[in-house]
Amino acid sequence: MRSKTARLLLFASVILLPVFIWIRLNRHIHPQTVINRLHRQYEDISFVSIDYHSNKNKFLGIDREVFTGRFHALTDDGKKRYQFTADAYTGEIMEATEL
Repeated sequence: MRSKTARLLLFASVILLPVFIWIRLNRHIHPQTVINRLHRQYEDISFVSIDYHSNKNKFLGIDREVFTGRFHALTDDGKKRYQFTADAYTGEIMEATEL
């Protein structure tokens, strides 16, 4: 009986745990997470538009799955418009350029 339990634990730790971790790390996040990160990173955002479908994009020589979009932020000089690119797996804002 103990050997069956030991084999089951070994199977779970060697096979199932790495598969579970790989699936968790290689799935897209919800675009709302990107919007929340934008609001934390920039103050006084008045408008956010995001493409909810990820795109393949070559960024710094690496093919990445990214979300793209635009946002407007209020500053002392008035309203500024930005275009952004965010990683589809981590939600990190990779690039934000003023239009």
